[in-house]
Amino acid sequence: MRPETNRNADWFPLVVSLCAMLAACGGNDGPANAPPAPVIASPASNATFKAGDTLSFAGSASDAEDGTLPAARLTWWADLHHDTHTHPFVQETTGGSGSATIPTRGETSDNVFYRFHLRATDSAGLSTEVTRDVMPQKARVTLATQPTGLRLTLDGQPLTAPHTFTGVVGIERDLGATSQTLDCRSYQFSSWSPGGGAATRTIATPATDTTYTATFVDNGPSTNAPTVALTAPANNSSGTVGAPLTISATASDGDGTIAGVQFFDGNTAIGAADTTAPYSLSWTPQSTGSHALTARATDNCGAVTTSTAVTVTINPPGSDTQPPTVSFAAPASLADGITGTLEITANASDNVGVASVEFQVDGVGVANDAASPYGASVDTNAYASGQHVLRVRAGDAAGNWSAWVARTVRFGGSRTAPAGFTRNTGFVSGLSNATAITQLPDGRLLIAQQGGTLLVRDSSGAALGTMLTLSVDSVGERGLLGVTPHPGFASNGYLYVYYTTPSGGIHNRISRFTVSGNTASNESVLVDLPALSASNHNGGALHFGSDGKLYVGVGENAVPSRAADLASVFGKMLRFNDDGTIPTDNPFYDSQSGLARAVWAYGLRNPFTFAVRTSDGRIHINDVGQSAWEEINLGVAGANYGWPSTEGPTNAAGITGPLFAFDHSSGADNVAGFFSGCSVVGGAFYPDAGPFPQAYRGSYYFTDYCTPVVGRLDLASGNVAYAFGSVPGSPVGMTVASDGALLVLTRSAVVRFTAP
Repeated sequence: MRPETNRNADWFPLVVSLCAMLAACGGNDGPANAPPAPVIASPASNATFKAGDTLSFAGSASDAEDGTLPAARLTWWADLHHDTHTHPFVQETTGGSGSATIPTRGETSDNVFYRFHLRATDSAGLSTEVTRDVMPQKARVTLATQPTGLRLTLDGQPLTAPHTFTGVVGIERDLGATSQTLDCRSYQFSSWSPGGGAATRTIATPATDTTYTATFVDNGPSTNAPTVALTAPANNSSGTVGAPLTISATASDGDGTIAGVQFFDGNTAIGAADTTAPYSLSWTPQSTGSHALTARATDNCGAVTTSTAVTVTINPPGSDTQPPTVSFAAPASLADGITGTLEITANASDNVGVASVEFQVDGVGVANDAASPYGASVDTNAYASGQHVLRVRAGDAAGNWSAWVARTVRFGGSRTAPAGFTRNTGFVSGLSNATAITQLPDGRLLIAQQGGTLLVRDSSGAALGTMLTLSVDSVGERGLLGVTPHPGFASNGYLYVYYTTPSGGIHNRISRFTVSGNTASNESVLVDLPALSASNHNGGALHFGSDGKLYVGVGENAVPSRAADLASVFGKMLRFNDDGTIPTDNPFYDSQSGLARAVWAYGLRNPFTFAVRTSDGRIHINDVGQSAWEEINLGVAGANYGWPSTEGPTNAAGITGPLFAFDHSSGADNVAGFFSGCSVVGGAFYPDAGPFPQAYRGSYYFTDYCTPVVGRLDLASGNVAYAFGSVPGSPVGMTVASDGALLVLTRSAVVRFTAP
């Protein structure tokens, strides 16, 4: 019999062995599973690119437990980085190899690079992601004229030479040199150097710094006259002796500048010429009767034009017909970061006496003060953080009211919706590169994903499966981009989609499917659009108008000149019958042929989204801008929205300017106030009836991909915009649900705004 100590010694090796086995089997005390180690072999770490290059991707991964991982456990993708935001380039792709071709048209900024991602996942579900950045090859291009100082266009945008830009080698740019006037002399385009070519030409950014010079012929003095028109007072209006009237005019000169505008009562000059736009003066008539008012514009070359006369009848003094005047005392214009209680104060005066001063915030009255000093107190916590518009007007005892005077300010804080509203950021989550959202008559939601899947959810946001899976090309901004039901969906089950198909060459297609249950099938191809030359500016939205016609937004595919070309369907709003045929009452049906007969409106850069108001068919088109402006346009048959000759607010002849536009600068201005961004998206008309409070009904809601503040365009108050709320993520679409909720689609979720 062994001693107790010996028995313990015999058991010790066995205990150690069992512990080792437990550790090897993953016991609680064993070593943790190590994550995989992915490696990108290509592109190389010092790789660069130029437009048109095809970049090969190759990656692999090893794992301490699994060894070399198979391709099925690898996923790669690529993004285009531009300034502070990104664009999709290659969608997530299973495997460790592939390639991507850098487009020769698209983003023209040199502040770009491509980032390739590789994610490896081991058998235990652990993942590791690595990236590889590929930087651009660049060159400086100088645009010059002979003689110097003449105007050119770059991608449709005007500039004065000489002008130098830095670009990515190989990116195509469109140059233009049109006949023009400078310093009162007329110049006609002659030739380009180097390369020759027509006045409008396309270049690929060269590999070395290069100067392109447009030579012009001096044709002598210019004789073109300016244009001028009176804008106030209105023709056949009236006034009172001794009561001031404002006379104003617009004037422009196509080949120079306006030196001044002089106003006349008959042949008698009124005051001094106004040399600065806007051209106006205050006129106090001293005699009764009919007065013929005109404006005379003189340009910098001495040419003169007189406007059409406006007739104003001046009546003798009698009862009080003069309205008060009013102005803001506080806050200052474009005051920022306002929190807590805001004290609004105003100054008002009248020839007899001010009876009251009315104050508004975002078009809703907040106070009516009858005693000086005039003021109102506003609780900023009742509003979403962001831009708001204050208004004030004054009235007298005779019932005369001044015009509203507006002031734009920004409320601070982090309120993501107005008081009384609920924001649900998790209404729908887990989406992959979502692009569009719509609702069926029975309440089901359809959500398109760029990779080709169309998801179906019930009205509460719960998943019901995948309604449709399409084979798409999803490079860049291509893919499944739009979806809308037929107006008679409840009886025919028709569903329309817009997607990029690789079949027969990469192009965008409009197809109709038939829905049964939660499945769409029986594709009927209605329209095949022309082949694509770039991966961006595809448009993709489609909706039925109140006329029963199918409207479709199509981008110019990074070729700006196509937007103005009525023979091309790119850069347009198209209009079809529900079977894909073209209505004979389209505005250009008789003047064009083939698919171009479908053009309904033109001059658009990338109408990625638009919206139709069901009550009357009003259409708002959200046109994504280039380097300066984002536009919300009123849809009008036959309208030209100006791209590429104009971008943003414009008074150019023949161009339909935007209802509302905001720029790309983060600074405040007197055009859009504090709104800014890079890609206007969304767009939903809120009906005049619904659970939203009255002040929020009848407005048009919008947002932007880069600065996701949800804005509210007040159509009843001069198309000014207020902040309604904000959403996390990158917004791409918007709709008003049948229950009155506002749904904002981001790339990964649906955010729901509701009110009691």
